[in-house]
Amino acid sequence: MALPRINETLNFTMTIPSTGEQVKYRPYLVKEEKVLLQAFESKDSKTCLEAMVDTIEACLDERAGIAVAKLATFDVEYMFTQLRSKSVGEISTILLTCSSCEERNEYDVDLESLEVQVDRGNNIIPITDEIKVEMRYPTYDTLLNGSALDAGEDMGAALSVVASSIAAVHTEEERIDAETQLPSEMEDFVASMTATQLQSLTDFLGSMPALKHKAEFMCVKCGTANELELSGLSDFF
Repeated sequence: MALPRINETLNFTMTIPSTGEQVKYRPYLVKEEKVLLQAFESKDSKTCLEAMVDTIEACLDERAGIAVAKLATFDVEYMFTQLRSKSVGEISTILLTCSSCEERNEYDVDLESLEVQVDRGNNIIPITDEIKVEMRYPTYDTLLNGSALDAGEDMGAALSVVASSIAAVHTEEERIDAETQLPSEMEDFVASMTATQLQSLTDFLGSMPALKHKAEFMCVKCGTANELELSGLSDFF
């Protein structure tokens, strides 16, 4: 007699922040947690990112056809925290440093309460009187191929991130979909901009939504009231 299969039911629903689409999911299992732990222990950024994407895709309703790596980075971070809350527990205990005495204090974050606020407007940016650029937020694919990881110290990588974040170019006559152009053509287009024009695009990327939470705590050692903002997946674990 075959053993019963367990934990395959899609018990939960979450909303993808950037699209507003609802998707059903299940908690991740011991076998998937083992892969995650091995990836995190490797301390290799790409390995960790790939493990997170693979885990999320394994737990989502496959009928929804969600390509997780094609979602915005903040989508993936939010989705992972929701999986973590249902799989391990909704509370993540982290250590925060007192601003006065530098004592490390335990702080509990309710992962289920985390949200990402997305402004769905203002993504079409004028470059000249005749040309506008329609932007999108960087996807996890961008992180996985290494461009975003190197963008802080490599000008070429930075231009590649901007180019890959362009959804379309609008002229007075037409809308040119970036998917119809070669990556090298999009990078050449970005490289032809002035510093001021490029800055208007990087400003958009700099305002990208993120997981955020205001942490308030009294230091257990000196009693100082602390307040700081947690932002990004690494701040919550």
